Amino acid sequence: MSVFLEVRDVCAGYGRRQVLRGASISRLEPGTVTGLLGPNAAGKSTLMTTIVGIRKPSSGEIVVGRSGGGAEQVSRITGPELRDTVGYVPQDLPSSAALTAFESVLVSGRRGASSGLRVRSEALEHTASVLRKVGIEHLAERYVGELSGGQRQLVAVAQMLVRDPEVMLLDEPTSALDLRHQVELLQLIRAEVSERSSLALVAIHDLNLAARYCDQVVVLSGGRVAAQGSPAEVLTPDLLQETYGLRARVLDDDGVPVICPVAEPALQ
Repeated sequence: MSVFLEVRDVCAGYGRRQVLRGASISRLEPGTVTGLLGPNAAGKSTLMTTIVGIRKPSSGEIVVGRSGGGAEQVSRITGPELRDTVGYVPQDLPSSAALTAFESVLVSGRRGASSGLRVRSEALEHTASVLRKVGIEHLAERYVGELSGGQRQLVAVAQMLVRDPEVMLLDEPTSALDLRHQVELLQLIRAEVSERSSLALVAIHDLNLAARYCDQVVVLSGGRVAAQGSPAEVLTPDLLQETYGLRARVLDDDGVPVICPVAEPALQ
Protein backbone atom coordinates (compact mmCIF):
# COMPACT_ATOMS: atom_id res chain seq x y z
CA MET A 1 0.00 0.00 0.00
CA SER A 2 1.46 3.34 -1.03
CA VAL A 3 0.48 6.86 -0.10
CA PHE A 4 -0.82 9.57 -2.42
CA LEU A 5 -1.99 13.18 -2.05
CA GLU A 6 -4.71 14.94 -4.01
CA VAL A 7 -6.17 18.46 -3.83
CA ARG A 8 -9.68 18.88 -5.18
CA ASP A 9 -11.11 22.31 -5.98
CA VAL A 10 -9.97 23.89 -2.70
CA CYS A 11 -10.95 27.42 -1.67
CA ALA A 12 -9.30 28.89 1.42
CA GLY A 13 -8.08 32.18 2.81
CA TYR A 14 -7.93 34.53 5.76
CA GLY A 15 -11.28 35.71 7.07
CA ARG A 16 -13.15 37.23 4.13
CA ARG A 17 -10.03 37.33 1.98
CA GLN A 18 -10.08 34.39 -0.40
CA VAL A 19 -6.57 33.31 -1.46
CA LEU A 20 -7.18 29.91 -3.01
CA ARG A 21 -9.98 29.98 -5.57
CA GLY A 22 -10.66 26.40 -6.58
CA ALA A 23 -7.12 25.02 -6.59
CA SER A 24 -6.81 21.41 -7.75
CA ILE A 25 -3.71 19.22 -7.91
CA SER A 26 -3.91 15.86 -9.60
CA ARG A 27 -2.72 12.89 -7.61
CA LEU A 28 0.86 13.09 -6.35
CA GLU A 29 2.34 9.61 -6.31
CA PRO A 30 4.87 7.99 -3.96
CA GLY A 31 8.52 8.25 -4.92
CA THR A 32 8.09 11.72 -6.44
CA VAL A 33 9.13 15.28 -5.62
CA THR A 34 6.76 18.00 -6.79
CA GLY A 35 7.78 21.65 -6.93
CA LEU A 36 5.12 24.18 -5.96
CA LEU A 37 5.84 27.33 -7.96
CA GLY A 38 4.27 30.73 -8.46
CA PRO A 39 4.81 34.44 -7.91
CA ASN A 40 4.50 36.13 -4.53
CA ALA A 41 0.97 36.02 -3.09
CA ALA A 42 -0.06 33.27 -5.51
CA GLY A 43 -1.26 31.12 -2.59
CA LYS A 44 1.62 28.68 -2.07
CA SER A 45 1.83 29.04 1.74
CA THR A 46 -1.95 29.09 2.05
CA LEU A 47 -2.12 25.83 0.13
CA MET A 48 0.57 24.27 2.31
CA THR A 49 -1.14 25.22 5.58
CA THR A 50 -4.48 24.03 4.24
CA ILE A 51 -3.06 20.65 3.23
CA VAL A 52 -1.44 20.16 6.63
CA GLY A 53 -4.65 21.13 8.44
CA ILE A 54 -3.59 24.42 10.02
CA ARG A 55 -6.18 26.19 7.87
CA LYS A 56 -9.58 24.79 6.94
CA PRO A 57 -10.80 25.08 3.36
CA SER A 58 -14.08 26.89 2.86
CA SER A 59 -14.85 24.39 0.11
CA GLY A 60 -13.22 21.52 -1.70
CA GLU A 61 -11.25 18.69 -0.14
CA ILE A 62 -7.75 17.37 0.43
CA VAL A 63 -7.27 13.62 0.35
CA VAL A 64 -4.46 11.44 1.60
CA GLY A 65 -5.03 7.88 0.45
CA ARG A 66 -3.36 4.55 -0.03
CA SER A 67 -3.43 2.55 -3.24
CA GLY A 68 -2.33 -0.97 -4.05
CA GLY A 69 -3.38 -4.53 -3.52
CA GLY A 70 -6.35 -4.15 -5.83
CA ALA A 71 -8.14 -1.68 -3.55
CA GLU A 72 -7.79 1.89 -2.41
CA GLN A 73 -8.30 3.20 1.11
CA VAL A 74 -8.93 6.93 1.36
CA SER A 75 -8.61 8.95 4.54
CA ARG A 76 -8.89 12.70 5.21
CA ILE A 77 -5.78 14.36 6.57
CA THR A 78 -7.20 15.40 9.93
CA GLY A 79 -6.46 14.65 13.55
CA PRO A 80 -4.05 11.86 14.47
CA GLU A 81 -3.92 10.55 10.89
CA LEU A 82 -2.63 13.92 9.71
CA ARG A 83 0.09 14.05 12.36
CA ASP A 84 1.16 10.49 11.64
CA THR A 85 1.28 10.76 7.86
CA VAL A 86 2.21 14.34 6.99
CA GLY A 87 5.41 16.18 7.92
CA TYR A 88 5.59 19.96 7.51
CA VAL A 89 8.42 22.50 7.36
CA PRO A 90 6.91 25.99 7.69
CA GLN A 91 8.19 29.10 5.98
CA ASP A 92 8.37 31.08 9.23
CA LEU A 93 10.67 29.40 11.74
CA PRO A 94 10.89 30.15 15.48
CA SER A 95 14.13 31.83 16.54
CA SER A 96 13.79 31.99 20.33
CA ALA A 97 13.32 28.36 21.31
CA ALA A 98 15.10 27.56 24.58
CA LEU A 99 16.22 24.18 23.24
CA THR A 100 19.36 23.00 21.55
CA ALA A 101 19.16 21.74 17.99
CA PHE A 102 19.48 18.17 19.26
CA GLU A 103 16.73 18.63 21.86
CA SER A 104 14.33 20.23 19.39
CA VAL A 105 14.72 17.34 16.93
CA LEU A 106 14.45 14.78 19.74
CA VAL A 107 11.18 16.32 20.97
CA SER A 108 9.77 16.33 17.43
CA GLY A 109 10.55 12.63 17.10
CA ARG A 110 8.73 11.81 20.30
CA ARG A 111 5.65 13.72 19.14
CA GLY A 112 5.37 11.59 16.01
CA ALA A 113 2.85 8.88 16.84
CA SER A 114 4.15 6.70 14.01
CA SER A 115 7.83 7.21 14.74
CA GLY A 116 8.12 4.22 17.06
CA LEU A 117 10.64 6.04 19.24
CA ARG A 118 9.52 4.75 22.61
CA VAL A 119 12.87 3.67 24.02
CA ARG A 120 15.13 6.52 25.06
CA SER A 121 18.29 4.98 23.60
CA GLU A 122 16.56 4.44 20.25
CA ALA A 123 15.28 8.02 20.26
CA LEU A 124 18.73 9.42 20.94
CA GLU A 125 20.33 7.25 18.26
CA HIS A 126 17.69 8.13 15.66
CA THR A 127 17.96 11.85 16.43
CA ALA A 128 21.75 11.76 16.04
CA SER A 129 21.37 9.88 12.76
CA VAL A 130 18.96 12.48 11.34
CA LEU A 131 21.26 15.35 12.35
CA ARG A 132 24.11 13.65 10.48
CA LYS A 133 21.89 13.05 7.46
CA VAL A 134 20.94 16.73 7.28
CA GLY A 135 24.58 17.75 7.90
CA ILE A 136 24.02 19.66 11.14
CA GLU A 137 25.52 17.32 13.72
CA HIS A 138 28.03 20.08 14.54
CA LEU A 139 25.09 22.26 15.67
CA ALA A 140 23.69 19.67 18.07
CA GLU A 141 24.57 21.57 21.28
CA ARG A 142 23.78 25.04 19.93
CA TYR A 143 20.55 26.70 21.02
CA VAL A 144 18.06 27.16 18.19
CA GLY A 145 17.72 30.84 19.02
CA GLU A 146 21.45 31.34 18.39
CA LEU A 147 21.40 29.84 14.90
CA SER A 148 21.29 31.67 11.59
CA GLY A 149 18.16 31.55 9.45
CA GLY A 150 19.65 28.92 7.19
CA GLN A 151 20.74 26.77 10.11
CA ARG A 152 17.26 26.98 11.63
CA GLN A 153 15.81 25.87 8.30
CA LEU A 154 17.96 22.75 8.39
CA VAL A 155 16.91 22.08 12.00
CA ALA A 156 13.27 22.35 10.88
CA VAL A 157 13.93 19.82 8.11
CA ALA A 158 15.50 17.48 10.67
CA GLN A 159 12.44 17.93 12.91
CA MET A 160 10.30 16.72 10.04
CA LEU A 161 12.52 13.84 8.92
CA VAL A 162 12.90 12.41 12.44
CA ARG A 163 9.20 11.50 12.33
CA ASP A 164 9.58 9.51 9.08
CA PRO A 165 6.53 11.08 7.39
CA GLU A 166 5.07 9.55 4.26
CA VAL A 167 4.02 12.96 2.90
CA MET A 168 6.54 15.80 3.22
CA LEU A 169 5.46 19.42 2.82
CA LEU A 170 8.26 21.99 2.72
CA ASP A 171 7.43 25.69 2.40
CA GLU A 172 10.44 27.46 0.86
CA PRO A 173 13.00 25.34 2.75
CA THR A 174 15.91 26.76 0.72
CA SER A 175 15.13 30.48 1.07
CA ALA A 176 17.87 31.19 3.65
CA LEU A 177 20.45 28.70 2.34
CA ASP A 178 23.45 29.32 0.13
CA LEU A 179 23.59 27.56 -3.23
CA ARG A 180 25.56 24.51 -2.05
CA HIS A 181 23.19 23.88 0.85
CA GLN A 182 20.17 24.40 -1.41
CA VAL A 183 21.44 21.69 -3.74
CA GLU A 184 22.35 19.36 -0.88
CA LEU A 185 18.93 19.76 0.73
CA LEU A 186 17.05 19.05 -2.50
CA GLN A 187 19.26 16.03 -3.14
CA LEU A 188 18.48 14.82 0.39
CA ILE A 189 14.73 15.19 -0.15
CA ARG A 190 14.99 13.25 -3.42
CA ALA A 191 16.95 10.49 -1.68
CA GLU A 192 14.43 10.26 1.18
CA VAL A 193 11.48 10.08 -1.22
CA SER A 194 13.15 7.38 -3.28
CA GLU A 195 14.33 5.31 -0.31
CA ARG A 196 11.03 5.29 1.58
CA SER A 197 8.50 5.57 -1.29
CA SER A 198 7.15 8.73 0.30
CA LEU A 199 6.26 11.91 -1.59
CA ALA A 200 7.28 15.54 -1.23
CA LEU A 201 5.67 18.84 -2.16
CA VAL A 202 8.24 21.65 -2.04
CA ALA A 203 7.38 25.34 -2.43
CA ILE A 204 10.36 26.98 -4.09
CA HIS A 205 11.09 30.23 -5.93
CA ASP A 206 14.17 29.14 -7.88
CA LEU A 207 12.71 27.76 -11.10
CA ASN A 208 16.01 26.29 -12.29
CA LEU A 209 16.46 24.30 -9.06
CA ALA A 210 12.86 23.13 -9.32
CA ALA A 211 13.44 22.02 -12.91
CA ARG A 212 16.59 20.14 -11.92
CA TYR A 213 15.38 18.32 -8.81
CA CYS A 214 11.59 17.93 -9.16
CA ASP A 215 9.81 15.19 -11.06
CA GLN A 216 6.93 17.53 -11.75
CA VAL A 217 5.89 21.08 -10.95
CA VAL A 218 2.61 22.75 -10.02
CA VAL A 219 2.31 26.45 -10.87
CA LEU A 220 -0.07 28.59 -8.82
CA SER A 221 -1.32 31.91 -10.11
CA GLY A 222 -4.07 34.02 -8.57
CA GLY A 223 -5.09 31.23 -6.21
CA ARG A 224 -5.58 28.68 -8.97
CA VAL A 225 -3.37 26.02 -10.55
CA ALA A 226 -2.18 27.39 -13.87
CA ALA A 227 -0.27 24.26 -14.88
CA GLN A 228 0.85 20.85 -13.63
CA GLY A 229 3.28 18.49 -15.32
CA SER A 230 6.94 17.79 -15.89
CA PRO A 231 9.29 20.80 -15.77
CA ALA A 232 9.92 20.49 -19.51
CA GLU A 233 6.19 20.53 -20.24
CA VAL A 234 5.28 23.38 -17.90
CA LEU A 235 8.18 25.84 -17.84
CA THR A 236 7.69 27.43 -21.23
CA PRO A 237 8.31 31.04 -22.30
CA ASP A 238 4.56 31.60 -22.64
CA LEU A 239 3.83 30.39 -19.08
CA LEU A 240 6.66 32.46 -17.63
CA GLN A 241 5.32 35.55 -19.39
CA GLU A 242 1.72 34.93 -18.35
CA THR A 243 2.41 33.91 -14.75
CA TYR A 244 5.48 35.90 -13.76
CA GLY A 245 5.41 38.70 -16.33
CA LEU A 246 8.91 37.54 -17.26
CA ARG A 247 10.40 37.43 -20.73
CA ALA A 248 12.76 34.47 -20.87
CA ARG A 249 14.35 31.90 -23.12
CA VAL A 250 14.12 28.28 -22.05
CA LEU A 251 17.15 26.20 -23.01
CA ASP A 252 17.41 22.43 -22.96
CA ASP A 253 20.12 20.82 -20.82
CA ASP A 254 19.79 17.11 -21.59
CA GLY A 255 16.04 17.23 -21.05
CA VAL A 256 16.12 19.68 -18.13
CA PRO A 257 14.82 23.18 -18.91
CA VAL A 258 17.13 26.07 -18.03
CA ILE A 259 15.45 29.47 -17.74
CA CYS A 260 17.39 32.48 -18.98
CA PRO A 261 15.67 35.83 -18.40
CA VAL A 262 15.82 38.22 -21.33
CA ALA A 263 17.46 41.51 -20.35
CA GLU A 264 15.13 44.46 -20.70
CA PRO A 265 16.55 47.66 -22.22
CA ALA A 266 17.76 50.15 -19.61
CA LEU A 267 15.48 53.09 -18.88
CA GLN A 268 16.80 56.34 -20.26
